[in-house]
Amino acid sequence: MNFHSKSPPIRLATSPVRNNWVQRVEESGLVWHGNSTDAYWNENEHLVFTLEAAETLEAAANELHALCLDACEQIMRRDLWHKLGIPEDLQSMIYTSWGCQDFSLYGRFDLAWDGTGTPKLLEYNADTPTSLLEAAVIQWDWLKDCYPQSDQLNSLHEALIARWASLPDPLIHLACAWDLPEDRQTIAYLAETAEQAGKQVQLMDMSEIGFSPDGRFTDTQERSIDRLFKLYPWEWLAQEPFFAAIGQERSRFIEPAWKMLLSNKAILPLLWELNPGHPLLLPATRTRDELLSIGTTQWVEKPIFGREGGGITLYDRNSIVAKGLGESESTDMIYQQRAPMFQANAKHFVWGLWMVDDNCCALSARGDSSPITGNMSRFHPHRIE
Repeated sequence: MNFHSKSPPIRLATSPVRNNWVQRVEESGLVWHGNSTDAYWNENEHLVFTLEAAETLEAAANELHALCLDACEQIMRRDLWHKLGIPEDLQSMIYTSWGCQDFSLYGRFDLAWDGTGTPKLLEYNADTPTSLLEAAVIQWDWLKDCYPQSDQLNSLHEALIARWASLPDPLIHLACAWDLPEDRQTIAYLAETAEQAGKQVQLMDMSEIGFSPDGRFTDTQERSIDRLFKLYPWEWLAQEPFFAAIGQERSRFIEPAWKMLLSNKAILPLLWELNPGHPLLLPATRTRDELLSIGTTQWVEKPIFGREGGGITLYDRNSIVAKGLGESESTDMIYQQRAPMFQANAKHFVWGLWMVDDNCCALSARGDSSPITGNMSRFHPHRIE
């Protein structure tokens, strides 16, 4: 896109610090907003986008989502399971889930873009994306308090309510690994949006899910679980003792089983194979030598499963530039060409584009001194000028 505005497409600006900002974010549900040495929620700075820049990111996310859905269809039609390393015992469940179009609630693309050329897909957090409350509510409250005349790419809250309302089920169960505070916060916020859609809700730890003699999943009150939002990756779920019992119950799970195709980072080489040279994609392969053979000198090594940057390594030729904190959840890697990121004030920024019901409805930004976004990367609100 050609930008005709005199303003740069993206810039980092200082923010007025609200005197009561801690109270404001905590009242809205963001209980953990940092520690004594480093705030996670950034009240001092924000990103400013031109309308054209925000629309560029929004359009990129919508197009990438369409490419991902097409990739799912191609996997089914052309028997491309081996490209993702999905075990045979999972393929039937995923195939049925896709064919039945099991209900999906949301996902988040992570894009790199410095304001020139086209945005590039880093990965699709299609199964268990977090930082949802910050994107939907906390940065919106910040905008209304600090820049009430400005706009924001953000209809996420309303989109989630509308999506829940499309379900016929009166009761929604929401579960996570209860000992993870961020995950508890996320399902608590999702429960609030479901309640605003007229649903009853029940929050649970994953370990509290029961299984009745007649083959139904149940809660601690022995009520049938008709819809279960699980902030718990499918690859973890596949290791649970009750996984073999899911069978025909798979349609009760949100996110659906077919999201296993997109939350697996091996989808990145497949997307490149199916759409070679696409301007929104980065060259990606299953082996390093294959990527180097096309002349790539800067690349990223990523585990096909992982959270918060764990196991990711950045290379410049054969030198390590940066390593993500934490351990990898997988020894199976993919290799992806590096993309230029927006940088300001010694920070690298990744753009999160939130999808609900096949539509992009919000933008969020995470910044870090490291080019690898991790658990402590700071959340920066944004506005459109």
